[in-house]
Amino acid sequence: MSDNQLSTFVTQCKEAYDLNDPIVSDDMYDHIILPEVKKRLPTHPIFNMVETLSGNVSYGDLITHNTPMLSTDKHYTQDDVTGYVTRVLASATTLGIDHNTIVFSITPKLDGIAANYFNNMIVKRGNGLRGEDITKSIERGIVCHGGANTGPGELVVPLDYFDENLKSHFDMPRGFIAGLIESDTLSQHGKQALQDKAVHFVPFTTLSEKLCHHTELTNHVEEFCKAIENDCIYLTDGCVISVVDKSIRDDMGSNTTFKRWQVAKKVKGQTASVEVESVTLQIGRTGVITPVLNYQTTYLSNANLANATAHHMGNLRDLNVGIGATITVIRSGEVIPTLVAVEKTGEDCIIPTHCPCCNAPAQWETPPLNAKTSWKPKFMYCTGNECSDQLKAQLYYFFHTLGNANGFGYVVISKLVEYGIKDIASIYRLSHAQFTEAGISNKTAKNLFDQLERSRTEAVEDWRWLASFGIHHLGRGDARKILRHYSVGELNTVTSEKILVIDGFGEITSNSIGQAFQNRWLEISGLLSVGFNLTSELPVATDSPITGKNIVFTGSMASNRGEMQERARQLGANVQSTVNKKTNLLVIGDKVGQKKILKATELGTKVLTEEEYLSVIA
Repeated sequence: MSDNQLSTFVTQCKEAYDLNDPIVSDDMYDHIILPEVKKRLPTHPIFNMVETLSGNVSYGDLITHNTPMLSTDKHYTQDDVTGYVTRVLASATTLGIDHNTIVFSITPKLDGIAANYFNNMIVKRGNGLRGEDITKSIERGIVCHGGANTGPGELVVPLDYFDENLKSHFDMPRGFIAGLIESDTLSQHGKQALQDKAVHFVPFTTLSEKLCHHTELTNHVEEFCKAIENDCIYLTDGCVISVVDKSIRDDMGSNTTFKRWQVAKKVKGQTASVEVESVTLQIGRTGVITPVLNYQTTYLSNANLANATAHHMGNLRDLNVGIGATITVIRSGEVIPTLVAVEKTGEDCIIPTHCPCCNAPAQWETPPLNAKTSWKPKFMYCTGNECSDQLKAQLYYFFHTLGNANGFGYVVISKLVEYGIKDIASIYRLSHAQFTEAGISNKTAKNLFDQLERSRTEAVEDWRWLASFGIHHLGRGDARKILRHYSVGELNTVTSEKILVIDGFGEITSNSIGQAFQNRWLEISGLLSVGFNLTSELPVATDSPITGKNIVFTGSMASNRGEMQERARQLGANVQSTVNKKTNLLVIGDKVGQKKILKATELGTKVLTEEEYLSVIA
């Protein structure tokens, strides 16, 4: 079996197992196939597939979290952390809080499997809103620190136990934990670890912490984090830094991805000097051609790796990276390392003239209207309308982002594209028989068919559904903003001009998204007709007393400030974080600094107490 055949086969094994239709025995997979892949293909993505929504789950096993489990924004340097502290201090100033009273908490960032313990269930993080029910882990003997229903935390194993009992069989503790909770049957190593009480669920609230002042944090973060990590008995992936004051947390809030009042301080990553042996070109969902540099397998950041991304074709061109070049690569937690610098040039880099997949002309990005004479393009695109690699990336992105249909990995997607699938809606209309005609086993076809039924009938946010199309410039946050003003069914009428007047959109993004709605409306409406169970936020009012007004909320409120801000948005207001000349209303609670009120008065901003504001919108 060639390396390519082995790569395809092990991915098929993984995807079939995830759909509860294994094509090989667990023993053969664990002790024959995986060791051979590790030996011949040490950088294969299979070794990073440990945090998916799959894993022998059946219809209905996804649970909605009691509160969203957001990601943590990553920071790598002292300057990054200093910038975070500056943002916190700005919020404190807005609230009239003395900077000398602000306290930060530093806790270890555990490198395990994230989960949430609530309502007597343990649920994996999943997409942050819903995840797999893995409560069976409790029944198997996982030790739950702090008791029941302790909220978000990590499933981990003590590092000394792993080193002594498991290291010769597993690369990392995280991989062992992933296999333990995803398998229906336990391996001997798993049984022994559970018997030894070595598998733990550790809530974040039970972690040891260091409290410090902002001046300490801006000068000694590396020292503090190192000490916290060294004292932790579990494998860590940096530290988590949070401001303690709840009013500041409320004021800074969060976006759809992470909390703004909390960051993860991570190590920048290890670097290595390698020689480029070849260059592979990959085609993304938007047609961007990305160069990947291939080199001899090198051990880097706890993994054997053999390729690195060069970011974009412009970077490859500017650095003139070709075969034989000696380059520096770094891995900072990503699956694939990145190019840092060129130490010695080799052959001249080759800029493609055509797409390596469909042979359509390759084209550099168009310069912006206000481009300077020194402007140089960064991105190169495939101009083809029927590029199968681009289509595969789009379909994979949809299912990965939507997050409620398991099994649609690259192998399955590739088979469906080869079968003749041209868009997402066509997949949802496939019969069980058509899945098998595409070369998918009978049982896997049934599971995929059932997953699509679940995907259509299970409630999903309309903004997540829209963001899953992968429209350029339209992420989850911006999709959410647009759908506060227009329904999914109205998107064909949403022009660039209508998007531009929504707060947070500029001319470039408005033009791009508006044009995409027109160009892709048949695709969007076609998928909409499949019958998704979309949930929407309350529509934004157009005739409320605060519609179109810019509002700042400050001070300690009797009501929940986050809820007040969200309600104001639903009433058509634009919620700001600080008072400026555009602010129409300043709503104050207790403990508000006089400087802020004075500034508002000087700018002509109307100041209302919480009670007065509530009477206005009543």
